[in-house]
Order: sequence, then structure tokens, then C-alpha cells
Amino acid sequence: MIRPIRSLVLAAVVLVGLTLTVVVAQGMNDGLPAYLDWTRLNPQPNFIASAHPEVKDVFVNEVGADAALTRSFPFPEGSELVKASTGEDLSVFVVTAMRKVAGFDPDNGDWQYGMFERGEDGAFGGMWADVGSDMHTMCVTCHTGAAANDFVFLTYTGD
Repeated sequence: MIRPIRSLVLAAVVLVGLTLTVVVAQGMNDGLPAYLDWTRLNPQPNFIASAHPEVKDVFVNEVGADAALTRSFPFPEGSELVKASTGEDLSVFVVTAMRKVAGFDPDNGDWQYGMFERGEDGAFGGMWADVGSDMHTMCVTCHTGAAANDFVFLTYTGD
């Protein structure tokens, strides 16, 4: 009886190790991406009405920049986009993000969505949503309207 339990435990440890290796290899982290040095996609602050009604700036990491700028879809794995929303004082108060993770949600372009809000202490807190969560479902419902652009809205880029 002990031998099958050891085998099961060993299999679980190997699975967790492989999962962590994939997550690290993809550069994923659980926090807000460090986006300020990324490519800014909008030439000036965006006032276009959307699900995010605030004034916003949109950034893309180096992995996804070419796809966003040339409209070459689909975005490559590892692409990340950030929408930084500002308040009346022009300080960022919420950041919504999406990142392309192979195998995460194939029916919806493999995009994972995140939201990070500035707390009273000035630090950002938030999370990346799991498939099937309320937040993920809400994001997917809207981004389905941009399926032709690999589920990414690019109306704010000044074209």
C-alpha cells in the first residue's frame, strides 16, 4: 500500500515542478507587469468610450509590439498588453492587463486577463484571473468582439 502512495506523491511533485518550470520559462508572474518602458500604442491619452471609461494609455511588451503595430495576428506567446487608466488628477488608479499564455484558454486566444488597483498606500494590488472566474468571463465576453484581431482592441492606436 505504501508503494502506490509514494508513486502518487512522486508524480504530484514532478507535475508541480514541471508546471513551475513552464510558468518561469514564460516569464509569468502574479503581479502587475513593469510596463512603463514598453511601447506605448496610443499617440496621446485615449478618451474613446469603452468598457474602461476612464482616460487611458495602452502599452505592449517587446514580444507583442510588432504584432500590435503591424496588425500581424495572432500575437506571439508571451505578448502582454496593459491599459493604464487615469483619474482626474492624471495619476494611474487601475491597470488592466492581458497576456498570451500557450494552452491557457484556446477557445479565446489563450489570453489571461488581470486587474490591478492602486490602494490607499499607493501600491498596486490585484490578480490574474483563472479560466471560468467571473473576471475572466467578463473580459472574454467583451474581447470576443475583437476576435478578428486575436481578441485585442486596437482602436486607440491613432489609425
